Amino acid sequence: MSEDTKQELFERALAVVDAWNRLDFDALRELVDENVEVVHQNRGVAARGRDLMFQTIENMSKAFPDRSIGETTRWAVSGNTVFRETVWQGTAAMDVPGFGKTGEHCKLNVLSLMTFKDGRLVEWCDYG
Repeated sequence: MSEDTKQELFERALAVVDAWNRLDFDALRELVDENVEVVHQNRGVAARGRDLMFQTIENMSKAFPDRSIGETTRWAVSGNTVFRETVWQGTAAMDVPGFGKTGEHCKLNVLSLMTFKDGRLVEWCDYG
């Protein structure tokens, strides 16, 4: 795989993150496969399918209105998967088991594995 191809895949991952941060469901619809699988391994979050992913995003934005996925601290590409280190953060508007209590500012160091097929995200797996 060429360095240009790796860079393009990384930029595709950044576009997904940007749309997630902005709650831009139109952009996500273009970037994410209908049958995407989203899992946060140690936080009890799992969704299969774009509609459930969107519902999860909406629920998280209600629980953490100021939530954001931060800048990339380190990344690599293997095959069709982008490995991306970042910081997720937000202030809990309610008690959220596995994340934080009402009013608490939560900050997680996260490793994301984002796998693409035919230019669309098919799996997003977070650890952290």
